[in-house]
Amino acid sequence: MNYNKLLPITINYNKLPTYAIPIVIGTAGKLLITIILFTIITSCTSEHKKTGEAIIQLSYEDDITPSYYEIIEMYKKLAVHYPEAKLLEYGKTDAGKPLHLFVISSDKDFNPVSIRKNNKRIVLINNGIHPGEPCGIDASLQFADDILRNKNGMAKYLKNTVVCIIPVYNVGGCLNRSAWHRTGQTSPKECGYRGNAKNLDLNRDFVKMDTENAKAFATIFRKWKPDVFLDTHTTNGSEHKYTITLIPVQPDYFPKVLSDFFRNKMIPALYEKMAEGDYEMIPYVSYRNRSVKKGIYLDVQTPRFSTGYVSLFNTLGFMTENHVYKNFSDRVKSANNFIRALVEFTSENGEEISKKRKLANQELIRQTEFALDYAVDTNRFDTITYRGYEAEIGISPVTGVERFGFNKNKAFEAEIPFYQYYYPTKIIIKPEMYIIPQAWSEVIDRLKINDIEMFPLSKDTILEVEVYYFVDHENSIRAYNGHHSHRNIKLHPEMQKVQFFEGDYVIPLNQESNKYIVELLEPEGHDSFFRWNFFDPCLESREYFSSYGFEGNAQKYLDKHPEFKAKFEKKKKEDKEFASNHRAQLGYIYYNTEWADERHNRYPVARIIKIDDL
Repeated sequence: MNYNKLLPITINYNKLPTYAIPIVIGTAGKLLITIILFTIITSCTSEHKKTGEAIIQLSYEDDITPSYYEIIEMYKKLAVHYPEAKLLEYGKTDAGKPLHLFVISSDKDFNPVSIRKNNKRIVLINNGIHPGEPCGIDASLQFADDILRNKNGMAKYLKNTVVCIIPVYNVGGCLNRSAWHRTGQTSPKECGYRGNAKNLDLNRDFVKMDTENAKAFATIFRKWKPDVFLDTHTTNGSEHKYTITLIPVQPDYFPKVLSDFFRNKMIPALYEKMAEGDYEMIPYVSYRNRSVKKGIYLDVQTPRFSTGYVSLFNTLGFMTENHVYKNFSDRVKSANNFIRALVEFTSENGEEISKKRKLANQELIRQTEFALDYAVDTNRFDTITYRGYEAEIGISPVTGVERFGFNKNKAFEAEIPFYQYYYPTKIIIKPEMYIIPQAWSEVIDRLKINDIEMFPLSKDTILEVEVYYFVDHENSIRAYNGHHSHRNIKLHPEMQKVQFFEGDYVIPLNQESNKYIVELLEPEGHDSFFRWNFFDPCLESREYFSSYGFEGNAQKYLDKHPEFKAKFEKKKKEDKEFASNHRAQLGYIYYNTEWADERHNRYPVARIIKIDDL
């Protein structure tokens, strides 16, 4: 080969690395040296990308957390630098800005369908739901930078695991930045606001979905179908020596095959991994009677919360609660350690996680009984070592008045009970199907966003169904996250023939989403659509009777129905107060005859007990 006929290549030897020694031996020689040097330099550059300096710089050591715009810019920078990363947008938040999802995929596959087809696990990390608690924001940025540059060999976890990070969930709250939001927090110097752009708490909105944020999150969650989920938080609810505490999904929520794996293997492994590092972790300190020594509790996480919501779909969910009274840098580092432990465990146990979740999903399809409420089993508990401070009534240095607090001069270590076992207190039998009239579009829209399988009736039809009547309920006096929710609900079920119309929706109970469907459509579900006021119009009567105008029709009814008239006359004889009350007597006739408004207090969602009835 005549090398001199090849395209001329010019090498600036003055700019070559010091290890490259130019040897001038003619054009052909220069080409050979160029090829060798290009191979060496390319190899070094590729290696530099994996183990080189950080691409982004964080300032949590200086008590500074990045602003919203800085956060997004950092993720953009990582996505530009690494082809294994991509920053996606899903819908709009209440602040008008998109909800971002940062995906780390070693084989550059950013399609959740093909990712699952290739048998990879998906971990979803949610940050900034309360932007005044930003340690997870910084920790996730640090983790993303570290794993993409293969710090300490972390990239190996990506061989069978894809990591998805929501940089900031509460965009509006993050944009509302100040040094004066968190009264019990001394660091970082500035942070975001708890409420979102609508001043709602997003960690109470996962099922009612009053915010665009929640709708965008549900779209992400149901599209990516994560195996494992983490929501990062900070707490000021106690005083102890630990920087990080953990709230896992209540294991009893899951079918047994998944519950056993979660309680007996995954959760203990994460505590062990954290104990191997600088930040030992304990369960979230939720205590009663002002005494930690009497025990702490794993609280029920209902579907309004992130972890309760994801549990409806058999996703293994966690919430970290960093301790607000610790240095911000330690809070960030401990959160980062947990993220790494979580991804590491998922990678190491990916096949088992997949198998257990598939079995659990199959069980949900077959399952006929569903628990709607739980109570803690106070006769069963584990024992944990707890290092904290004595709780006592002390004198406030600010007001000079007595108040409850912790004495940091009185540290203690003790073995305390940990109550984490629950039993169901309300169980219902699922129907074959639910049917919901199309008029209740707000509910139907939320079902669709959550990818619930349903189909519209093709024609008008009368069906024999089971319906609920509300016998009694109470409303919350004060507004809670924009609602006056219902509680202490009492129902009366009965079978009725009900008219339904073309376009009304039938929801079969033969899907992996059965638990979501039952929890949200059964009125007694802890966070049902009924509890959150979506069906309030059914509690109002649109027909009525007047004390004068109804007399004519009331008399006609008594004349044509002698048996009913006999009962009416008997009541008048036996009840003197009733006999002297004109309105009560007309009401007796109205409410106990066909005149009554049968839709009043009747729950619009009906239960199809026999599939043959459809």
